[in-house]
Amino acid sequence: MYRLNCLLMLIGICALGNSHAASGDEWTTIRGRFVYDGQAPQPAPLEITRDEDFCGPFRLKNESLLVNPKSNGLQHVAIFLRTKKDVAIHPSYATAKEKAVRLDNVECRFVPRMQVLRTGQTWEAASTDTIPHNVAVYAQRNDAFSQIVPVGRPLERVFAKAESRPVRIDCSIHAWMRAWVIITDHPYAAATDEDGRFEIAHVPQGKWSFRLWHERPGYIRELKRDGNVYKLKAGMWELDVTGKTLDLGDLRVSAAIFEE
Repeated sequence: MYRLNCLLMLIGICALGNSHAASGDEWTTIRGRFVYDGQAPQPAPLEITRDEDFCGPFRLKNESLLVNPKSNGLQHVAIFLRTKKDVAIHPSYATAKEKAVRLDNVECRFVPRMQVLRTGQTWEAASTDTIPHNVAVYAQRNDAFSQIVPVGRPLERVFAKAESRPVRIDCSIHAWMRAWVIITDHPYAAATDEDGRFEIAHVPQGKWSFRLWHERPGYIRELKRDGNVYKLKAGMWELDVTGKTLDLGDLRVSAAIFEE
């Protein structure tokens, strides 16, 4: 009987601990700003080699490196949690996967250039343009494919597996067109805006590793914060996620890593 009571007590303690973990009472919003540490470059004009009459008037530029000239904010940096462990999902994300994520073809460019998608969520490739476009999706863990985007009717796909890096998307018809999609099995991912800012809400507290990535250098292997230099292996940065808000401030990335 004594052993039985002890066993029941231990089961009760474990159940209480698991209940606390499942309830997820402690969550943190992470925010920060990626800064290009150098003189802001000017995007170069693109050479239009297909459908010149339609695409030429848009005066397209190379968007592989976009830096805000006023603040040096670095756009299109991907930051997303990478772990093999189960991650608690905040209740506010309960219905987020029901809304499709759309990639559009607008004026001979993909919009947006980088987006976030969860496994099991519908991804739509649409076309506002009246000329044919294609999406060539170079997934690694999911099935890669290449298909014409029907005008006026979105092409839909669902990806079952998280990807370790953002997935490249090209238009096989117009060689200059490119986009990226971050595919995760949780909602803790973001891409920086035109001022280099990002925010990831309701991250479960604890020590988590986040991957930092940009299309020009790939993995961001070094950054500066508050005078300290962080060396990152394969772009992985371990953060101690505590408090209601974790404001990382300005994260400076050397201009040298963007040289082609």
